[in-house]
Amino acid sequence: MPCCCSDIGISSWSVSTHPVYGTPQRISVNDMTDSNPAALARLIANVLQRAAWFQDCSAASLQAIQDHGSIKRLGRGEMLMRCGEAVGKLNMVLDGALEVSATSATGKRHVTNYLEPGQLIGLIPFIDEGGSIHDVTAHENSLVLQLDRALFERLTAAEPALTRCLMRTLCLRSRRTYARLTDSLLLPLRQRCAQTLLELVSPYGVPAPQGVAISLKLSQEELADMIGCSRPMANRELKELEKEGAISMTYSRYSIIDIERLRAIAAGH
Repeated sequence: MPCCCSDIGISSWSVSTHPVYGTPQRISVNDMTDSNPAALARLIANVLQRAAWFQDCSAASLQAIQDHGSIKRLGRGEMLMRCGEAVGKLNMVLDGALEVSATSATGKRHVTNYLEPGQLIGLIPFIDEGGSIHDVTAHENSLVLQLDRALFERLTAAEPALTRCLMRTLCLRSRRTYARLTDSLLLPLRQRCAQTLLELVSPYGVPAPQGVAISLKLSQEELADMIGCSRPMANRELKELEKEGAISMTYSRYSIIDIERLRAIAAGH
C-alpha cells in the first residue's frame, strides 16, 4: 500500500467524512481514565489504524506503539510545547484539537493550524533535535500519544515505508508553509479569508442540512489569527461572505453554505 499523503489544492477542497485518521468510534476525553484502560486502548488502536503515517506499519509495530507509547492529557489552554524549547518526544493527537501558533516580541500572534486526531506534532524539532518552532496549546480538552526517541528509531529502522511517508509529510508541510507565506504577501484579505475557511473543511467539516458545518469552535479573534489580520477586518470579510450566501455564522461557529462559491472566491474569481 503506498503512503497516504497528498497535497491539497483549491480545486480539491471538499467535505471529508474520513479525515487523516478516518472516523473511529467517538470516545470522550472524560472516559480516558486509569480505571478505563480498555477504552483508551480502543481509541489508540482506532487512530493508529487510520493515521496515514502508520498505515504501512506491521501489526507488531502498531502493537509496540500501543505498548510503549505514553499518554499525555491536556486541559483546554494547557501548553504542550513552547517555542524554542527542546522536543524530546514525537506527539500525535488522539482526541481533541491542538492549536499551533507563533507570537512575535511585540505580542502579535499568528495561528498556523489546528491539529485534529491523527496529526503529528513537532516532527521537525524532534528529528533535528532543535527547539520547537511553534507554541502548541490544547484548544480543547485533548489526549496526545507520545513516542520517545528510542521507540521512534526502532520503528523507522523496522518500517522503511514509515520513513518515506514521514519524509513526504515534511515536504507537504513545507509546501503549505511556502504557499501560505506567499498568499499572506500577495493575496487580498477576501481570498485569504475564503482559503482559511476551506482549509478547515477537510479536517473539521461535517455534512449539515445546509452545506457543511465546521465542527471546530473558533472565535472571530482566533479565526483572524489564522487569517493574519485583526478581528474587525476578519469580521467585515466574514459578514460580506455571509451576505453573498457563501457562509453562515453563529457564535464561534461557521458553516459553508455554497462551497463552490467559496472556492471561486479563494481562487480569485
